Amino acid sequence: MFFQQTANNFSQNTTFCLAMMFGNLLTGCLQFNPSRTYDADIVNYQASSGIVTPSLNGQTSTIEANKPWQASGVTVTPGDTVKILAMGKWSQAPALNVWSGPEGLDGTGKEVPWINANALMGKIGEQGKPFEIGTETELRATGEGEIYLAINDPFPWIEDNAGSMQVTVYIQKDSLPLANLQPTERTSLSSQANPALAIPAEAGKRTALVIGNSEYQTGSLRNPANDAQDMAEALMKLRFDVTLELNADLEKLEHAISEFGRHLYQGGVGLFYYAGHGVQVGGENYLIPVNAAIESESDVRYKAVNIGQVLGKMGEARNGFNIVILDACRDNPFAKEFRSSSRGLAVVNSSFVKGTLIAYATSPGKVASDGENRNGLYTQHLLQHISSPGLPVEQVFKLVLQGVERDTNGKQSPWTSSSFSGNFSFQPTIR
Repeated sequence: MFFQQTANNFSQNTTFCLAMMFGNLLTGCLQFNPSRTYDADIVNYQASSGIVTPSLNGQTSTIEANKPWQASGVTVTPGDTVKILAMGKWSQAPALNVWSGPEGLDGTGKEVPWINANALMGKIGEQGKPFEIGTETELRATGEGEIYLAINDPFPWIEDNAGSMQVTVYIQKDSLPLANLQPTERTSLSSQANPALAIPAEAGKRTALVIGNSEYQTGSLRNPANDAQDMAEALMKLRFDVTLELNADLEKLEHAISEFGRHLYQGGVGLFYYAGHGVQVGGENYLIPVNAAIESESDVRYKAVNIGQVLGKMGEARNGFNIVILDACRDNPFAKEFRSSSRGLAVVNSSFVKGTLIAYATSPGKVASDGENRNGLYTQHLLQHISSPGLPVEQVFKLVLQGVERDTNGKQSPWTSSSFSGNFSFQPTIR
């Protein structure tokens, strides 16, 4: 039996080594010519930003590996703004268990048959020049045609690619052809067509994750779901691309934060808003999922989400400015199971992630009221000031502080910590 097992292990190791050697030859030694050149194809698109997807109906299709260009079923005309989002798994070497997402495989040095190293590509019309999509892209059509999609295959003669991608295409229509408009006219036209786009495009990319947890198994709350819904609506009007999660369990929280981090790589401004239960353990803050079954203080580290995960994603992305808003200082429903007497949230040093502002509903170690009306008191005041034209972000939170202190006779004092040295307004002054 021993010799048989040893022989099996040797056979498996030999097969693996041969596969790795073959894979290295493919990716490093051989040179591949593109399936055809695209130099003469029509460039019928231009870069764009600012489309607000929650107000649009997207069309989703499944794009398979080992297939040529596949029609998306979406046709664009000049002036249409297009946003394409993709997710899924794809592999150029399934036998080696090497998988990647729509962004392609990094560091392989491969030459692909199309124009770059991203796995997912698109084009407008059969004769349009391909453009890279990766996990997400946005552009404005200058030509007309159906959108085609395909997965890059660096070794088309092997045909062993595997996997697929779920690709969603959003279209925002302009009322006039692009060719008839000057750039300044296009901006004002889009603003009139959709009041949510009243902020000029030069304000930059804005990405937000908004979470509201109310329906807890232990310690249900009245306001957080309402707070999150109203905050998401306000941010969409301020040209944030918003992801909203209500009553999220641990899996949903972690997935949403992971996707949020991926979107932050596009740069610009990132905003994370959380309303719900939050606790501190050992000087670190944790966001509590609605399904958390916490029986002791030690459970928190494994059954809740450390706010450090959010800050870590922001730090990795290195985008220009990040805002973290924590309306999460309500009474701890698990306090009787905790050995420590810590209340509220601990201070998070914003300098850990350069260019970050962290806002708390109340001062460190204190508890905020859940509120008697539709919104918690903190979010109620934040909603009042966040859309004020030309108001610097620091002034927004100062006005929130003043309003909350006034309404609670000084019992609740919102808190901010900032390492941001630039200038930012949620609603720039429109000239």
